[in-house]
Amino acid sequence: MGPQERQEIIEQFAEAVSSRMKDESVSIFKKDWWSGRMLEWCMQNESFKVEMFRFIDVLPYLNSSEEVARHIKEYFLRQGQNFPAAVSTVLGFAAGSGFTAKIAAVAIKKNVADMGRNFITGENPEAAIKQLKKLRKDGLTFSIDILGEAAVSEDEAFSYQQRYLDLIDVLSNESNNWETIDAIDLDDQGEIPKVNISVKLSSLYSQFDPIDFGRSIRIMKERLGPILQKAVDKNVFVNIDMESYFHKDLTLQVFKEICMEPQFKEYEHFGIVIQTYLKDSERDLDDLISWVKRRGKRITVRLVKGAYWDYETIHARQEGWRIPVFIEKRFSDAMYERLATKLLQNYRLIKPAFASHNLRSLSFALTEANRLGMPNKAFEIQMLYGMAEPIKGALKSLGYLIRDYAPMGELIPGLAYLVRRLLENTSNESFLRQKFAHGIPLKELMRSPIESPQELDRAILRDDIYEKKHSVTTSSTPSPFKNEPVTNFVYSDSRNVFSAALEKVSRSFGSKYPLIINNKDVSTSRWLKSTNPALPSQVIGEVSLASQHEADDAVKAACSAFIQWQNVSPRDRAEYLFKAADQMRKARYELAALEVFEEGKQWREADADICESIDFLEYYGREMIRLGKPIRVSAAPGEDSVIVYQPRGVALVIAPWNFPLALIAGMTSAAVVAGNSVIMKPASQSPIIAYHLMRIFRESGLPEGVLNYLPGPGGEVGNYLVSRPEVKLIAFTGSKEVGLEIIRHASVTDTAQDSVKRVIAEMGGKNAIIVDSDADLDEAVTGVLRSTFGYQGQKCSACSRVIVLSENYHRFLTRLVEGAKSLQISSADNPGSIIGPVIDEGAQQRLLSVIKDGEKEATLVFKGEVPNQGYFVPPTIFADVDPKSYLAQEEHFGPVLSVIEVKTFEEALNVANGTKYALTGAVYSRSPLNIERARREFNVGNLYINRGCTGALVERMPFGGFKMSGVGSKTGGPDYLLQFLEPRTITENTIRRGFAPTSLDPLNPA
Repeated sequence: MGPQERQEIIEQFAEAVSSRMKDESVSIFKKDWWSGRMLEWCMQNESFKVEMFRFIDVLPYLNSSEEVARHIKEYFLRQGQNFPAAVSTVLGFAAGSGFTAKIAAVAIKKNVADMGRNFITGENPEAAIKQLKKLRKDGLTFSIDILGEAAVSEDEAFSYQQRYLDLIDVLSNESNNWETIDAIDLDDQGEIPKVNISVKLSSLYSQFDPIDFGRSIRIMKERLGPILQKAVDKNVFVNIDMESYFHKDLTLQVFKEICMEPQFKEYEHFGIVIQTYLKDSERDLDDLISWVKRRGKRITVRLVKGAYWDYETIHARQEGWRIPVFIEKRFSDAMYERLATKLLQNYRLIKPAFASHNLRSLSFALTEANRLGMPNKAFEIQMLYGMAEPIKGALKSLGYLIRDYAPMGELIPGLAYLVRRLLENTSNESFLRQKFAHGIPLKELMRSPIESPQELDRAILRDDIYEKKHSVTTSSTPSPFKNEPVTNFVYSDSRNVFSAALEKVSRSFGSKYPLIINNKDVSTSRWLKSTNPALPSQVIGEVSLASQHEADDAVKAACSAFIQWQNVSPRDRAEYLFKAADQMRKARYELAALEVFEEGKQWREADADICESIDFLEYYGREMIRLGKPIRVSAAPGEDSVIVYQPRGVALVIAPWNFPLALIAGMTSAAVVAGNSVIMKPASQSPIIAYHLMRIFRESGLPEGVLNYLPGPGGEVGNYLVSRPEVKLIAFTGSKEVGLEIIRHASVTDTAQDSVKRVIAEMGGKNAIIVDSDADLDEAVTGVLRSTFGYQGQKCSACSRVIVLSENYHRFLTRLVEGAKSLQISSADNPGSIIGPVIDEGAQQRLLSVIKDGEKEATLVFKGEVPNQGYFVPPTIFADVDPKSYLAQEEHFGPVLSVIEVKTFEEALNVANGTKYALTGAVYSRSPLNIERARREFNVGNLYINRGCTGALVERMPFGGFKMSGVGSKTGGPDYLLQFLEPRTITENTIRRGFAPTSLDPLNPA
């Protein structure tokens, strides 16, 4: 059959379906006051659509008519908004005051809830049964889904598991009383289960993560097994839903492994989903077909386009990853048709379930089935409950089996589901919108999505990366800066490479590392053992320690090197950084693996640290090229006035251990590229990773003496170097106590000094996250857990206080504690580790003392269990903490969190600002006015809205605070290099004998 003939058949079939539609509308687009008019306004006004859907999302969290009224004002009645007059009038009533406003607010909340119920069968199985029986009476069957997605804690995961088990019990018991209806209870093979449920795997295990692939599969099979066993016992169909790309490979692997277990291998009523908006989908289906042949028993595949397109594209673009979905919707449609054909050709192995509201997609699949001579019952059509009723009715009248995907659950996850459905239906590319709202002719809607199969093949192979990483060009102007993408551990290749790097690095344990002064290796009589904090007996390596004698040598080398280095052009200095960045990329996994062992950093944390190091090298190199050009500042005729920057001299870099490569690389590369010579003193806990930074710069060809590697005791070598008159600048990151000591030492002026020492000091924080009364608790809980316990809380940006408004306090605290209980505590080389050891025994003992003292002044609500071996500290949460107490005021630098209850958002801001620090902070809120107020009044250097307070990126989020959090400008920002430079203004009078060059005259440009 040729393409033209096939197209004519598809159009004829679509016309036949269209002629059978009893109602030329669907419920969601009918012109009743609320849903129809609201959607009409949304499609006419994008700004209103955004505000309306955000309002619907927050509405279930609003517990009073006053709160509803306040949010209506904030979302819809702000100055400068241009919404339809009818909208403003109606919503104005609800946003007012008094009895009328209360009635209006209650009515709006009820209308939205009622709208949500159009798409939800009920809050529980008993409530859903009425709607399911009605579906069957109308000639439709169902697959019921429990609303809600990823579980935040293991407690929630076990609750979801029990809900699935209860759902099977209730529905199977009820279905025993249902008569068999041939149209929906029989397929081409005979009778099929009357009860069909869909299961989301992420709801069954809170740590379901591809980075820990083997453990995730093992635990998921333990959780899913009882559900499948009950389904087999009760003759229930179980479909495994597909969620985000993050879980896709895990989901497929779990499905294949568990269905091969003896107790499930012969059961034919299991199903899985393939999403055709994924470029991987054809490969996944081919693999599934091969697996089914080995299994020897039929399964069902639900073919869908996919519901997470916006998330997948935005997330991939943020991370700089390959975008896993097709950028153009037409390719998703084309892939749907290609895979529909494959499914139909293999229908004896795989029963196809075509899930779509797009009449073109369905018409293609159904006409292809007719061409292959397949019976109508050899496949089924699936649609969403409460949607596309005319299409369902028409296809049902043609003898096809129609199954509704029917959600069941409570209002809060229900309205989140509703928002997704509304977004789909009001999308410009939505078939239902085009057909039923805009009345686009059917023939136009039936066009093929692509011109040829080769067009789809090219789209699969296209490397869709939003911001590709560019290497530096050979011209004087480098390519624009782009952040180095972190590793995507979704892919098995990434996991394998990292595992191999761990193995490779472990073979180097016990090596010795000398000082490097003036590009020469120097060994001393003293050596420092660097050990694994998870296994202190394991020596990673030994590092030679400097004394004041070697410090003197380093100062002399740096002074000598500076004479020539300051005259090297900014572009040439930057080139050394770019070469070092390339070297670092080649060794990134070995460097990250070393951090896993030497500093106890988890896989993702270590990988991100290397990426940030590369970012600093790339960014500061580009910044120096920018600053290296004279800046003309004069606008006066006959005058040439410019600002130029020159290096300061010898710089001392004193680095911390918590970002063991990124921070020392950032401070060092900034000083070097600015034209200073550098003495690099790493922390005693992270000397080996710093040695490798020195090695990388050495291999990049940096001239001798420009950079010197000098590990040594801080009290002996650090203070001595700070006081040396030749040292012009000190760049420090670490504790407040050490930072203030450095500032004191630097402030003492030696008679041999010819300049005042410049100190750049980042000194930590007592960071707070505010959880507003209308916050999304799923996001808030996971964000606080990540910000508090990521790298054991050993980040200057870590959350150590969470300030919660009373309305959410107990709900949030309960979920937070359960989430903390679910975090895996183990050594960092375990890919599933969330909480590892603290850096050394001193930190361990200090934190255990903090926890012991905290138990005397606050309520201990959680204290984790930790391994006996290694420097582990139990993750700890205190509740009912006094904002003025020691727990809430002092930086502890470990996995200890204080939870503080407040009554108002104003009080929350006062508490958040009520410490000596001002580094990072975050707010979880869906109140536009509270978010705006936080922007003005939350007094921190880095404020984050509706995300955690850690994870700043070079250029995108320049990092640094004030008050006792530090002095100096933000790392990774446009002002940072200026601190390493001295500005000079040079002014020339260009008038000679009454004339001046016109090229310098702003009124007469050349």
